[in-house]
Amino acid sequence: MATKVIPIKPLTAWSFSRYSTYNQCPAKLKYTAVDKLKEPKAAAMERGTMIHSLAEGYIKGTLPAKLPVELIKFEKEFKMLRKQYKKKVNAMVVEDSWAFCKDWSESTWNDWVNCYLRIKLDCAHHENDTTLVITDWKTGKFREDSNEEYCEQLELYALASLLLHDHIMTVLPRLVYLDHGVIYPPADKPLIFTRADIPRLKKLWEKRVKPMMTDTIFAPRPNRFCSWCHFRKDNAAKGGGQCKY
Repeated sequence: MATKVIPIKPLTAWSFSRYSTYNQCPAKLKYTAVDKLKEPKAAAMERGTMIHSLAEGYIKGTLPAKLPVELIKFEKEFKMLRKQYKKKVNAMVVEDSWAFCKDWSESTWNDWVNCYLRIKLDCAHHENDTTLVITDWKTGKFREDSNEEYCEQLELYALASLLLHDHIMTVLPRLVYLDHGVIYPPADKPLIFTRADIPRLKKLWEKRVKPMMTDTIFAPRPNRFCSWCHFRKDNAAKGGGQCKY
């Protein structure tokens, strides 16, 4: 006899991290976002958190003027960002939290009733008076086969920036790989978003997240990531094993 599947209440809020996890495997998102199960922190994740803290501290001036060695590949940029942050330039932020309601109006992070989308931003700085550069600091390797996911993340950041800042006409989002000195997209091939892109990006993201936000089953999706998943069947001895695969 087949096991009866009990429907789950749909999610009420999302983030890019949730969206990415859902695309990898809906069941994994259920375990983390619905069941609130914790995954062990990998050493690489803890290192990434540490380096993000160094970047934040240096730019905000809470660390000495000597640049930490972990950031040295982008020495010129970090020094520029430190100066711009000190001037309190409008829309220049570091480690900020952005939140939106379902109709794309601004919300607050801890509005547990109306907040629909939450975004954690690493850095936003001005290239000129009307152009904002959005940066997501990355540690680890840049992977060419992840380009599609990278572009989706950058589109979301661009949309959020344009919605929050009326004086911004152009947004240039990018990923900066601190360990390897790589910027994606490269400076000679930037992704450029303007206010004319807002309606298109809204519709695009509403379509992308609809399957996740209406899902009540969160069925497992076996794939190449299963071997590393904490919740895989053969990982029960280490606190996983919730999945049938």
